[in-house]
Amino acid sequence: MNKKNKTSIWLNPVFRVAAAWLWFIIGAAFVILIILAVYRTSFSEAMSVLGNRKYLAIYIEIASAGLLPVLFTVFCRDDLELYGIGRRGILKSLILSGLFAALFFIVSLLTSGQLAIGQVQVYQIDFPWNIWYAVLGIFAYGPLEVFFFVWLVANTDRIFKSEKRILSWGLLITIVIFSLAHVLTTDIYNALYTGALFIIIGLIYKYTGNSIGPMIAWTLINGQVWNVAGMLWS
Repeated sequence: MNKKNKTSIWLNPVFRVAAAWLWFIIGAAFVILIILAVYRTSFSEAMSVLGNRKYLAIYIEIASAGLLPVLFTVFCRDDLELYGIGRRGILKSLILSGLFAALFFIVSLLTSGQLAIGQVQVYQIDFPWNIWYAVLGIFAYGPLEVFFFVWLVANTDRIFKSEKRILSWGLLITIVIFSLAHVLTTDIYNALYTGALFIIIGLIYKYTGNSIGPMIAWTLINGQVWNVAGMLWS
């Protein structure tokens, strides 16, 4: 195999998308195995450790969702504007994302009388680890999760050559798989809820060509972000 063919496989969108979804599952298992080794526990005891120290799940999020797309992007020197990171369309992105976040909070207040940011948990973690996990968690459950989604949309669009369509095959397929993944990790209600929000996030990205606004909006409205942010005052 020549050098060109060796390089092309890493640029191949089918390989990229398949590898990212496969690692989404394997990466989570890999982190759990590390926890098994660190705490020298059985699998059931490792699950108990995760239950008592839920902030450790941040590492699972980073490994399963963020790691592979980031590595592909860095080592293949992808143009970040492919994933909406740049100046192009940023004003539209920020305005539409701001309206989306504002509408989300208004609807939440009108329907439940409170902001739908989940039940904020205050973890008792010593300084400076509380700062470390809070910052890491805000990044992982906010911008990184949107980057993972947008990266998959962009690369799946390349497979079906639907990059120029707003409601593209890449967006639709990624939404379906993304929602099904949440069925496995949480429940069907959360899967439908998250899928609906990410349809809007995806449409903003596709319409503006910019993902910075959606990253900020998702960071603001994601209950997981508020949970880990609670460590800042623990």
